[in-house]
Amino acid sequence: MENKIAIKINTNALGDSICAIPTINKLSTIYGKPITVFNDWSHLLINHPSVSEIKKLSDSTEGYIVHNTFKMHLEDGHEKKHNAIDIRQFHAWDIGISLIGDEMNCDLYCEDKIDVKFDNYIIIHPSKTWDSRTWSGEKWQELTDRLIDNNFKVIVIGNDLGQKEWTVDKGYVSKNIYNIKGGVNLINKTTVPELRWLMNHKALCVVTMDSGVLHVAGTTDCDIIQLGSSINNKLRAPWRNKSQDYKYNYIEGSCNIACASDLKYGLKEHGTIHGIPPLNSCQEKYSEFLCHSTVDDVINCINKINKDDGKSI
Repeated sequence: MENKIAIKINTNALGDSICAIPTINKLSTIYGKPITVFNDWSHLLINHPSVSEIKKLSDSTEGYIVHNTFKMHLEDGHEKKHNAIDIRQFHAWDIGISLIGDEMNCDLYCEDKIDVKFDNYIIIHPSKTWDSRTWSGEKWQELTDRLIDNNFKVIVIGNDLGQKEWTVDKGYVSKNIYNIKGGVNLINKTTVPELRWLMNHKALCVVTMDSGVLHVAGTTDCDIIQLGSSINNKLRAPWRNKSQDYKYNYIEGSCNIACASDLKYGLKEHGTIHGIPPLNSCQEKYSEFLCHSTVDDVINCINKINKDDGKSI
């Protein structure tokens, strides 16, 4: 019996898994048929024309010709490159191919309707990650409050992964997402297909940081606002409609050197702030990261997106 062609995406991260889709598509084209995918985000690839079957990472690969991607978890020397190259190319280069132009598009076909009884809403994703990639909880709350005060509907999405941490002022709180008051709380209440439906139908825009939600939004036609961070946004921006600029708004702060993407700083991926001079000195000197967007700048961008409706904040 002929061995089946497969790709094994060695990561459980949502965004990194989505960024493997261009490589899946190219392998399918090279072999002239859909291929098997080993990855634990199985529902992502439902109905995908380049995929013949979906297996878990723990499933046996016996009988398959397997192409391994995302080998930063398998080999020395890959981790520090993760922030310095486009993740889509990261997957492709791991198996000896490269991507150009529209081949960088991440296409998904999973979508499940979710019951939301209003439209023109703004989706926010107040995720916690390393500090230089996201806002503080206070900034997310300020954005939410100002939007609600001006009659915008806000939907809060994300996953707290069931992990808690102790804080002196608030007791146990989610380790992975900020507890935002106000808006419609859909944290832990949506699947990726449902998120895609929310974004594709009636949403005004999505406000997110560099995260899996950014890449989910990049598979839809929704306007995206990405917060400024220490990673070069061109290495993360979605490729849609022949461009990385299509309905994509990157709101940079006062510093745009993208130090987390510059190998000369010897960055480790989750070295949030330990032993890394530019990140350390930035946070210590200014009490916040200068690459971060301001709430005012995000509000201005929302107004620009919404100008045809005549609303302003």
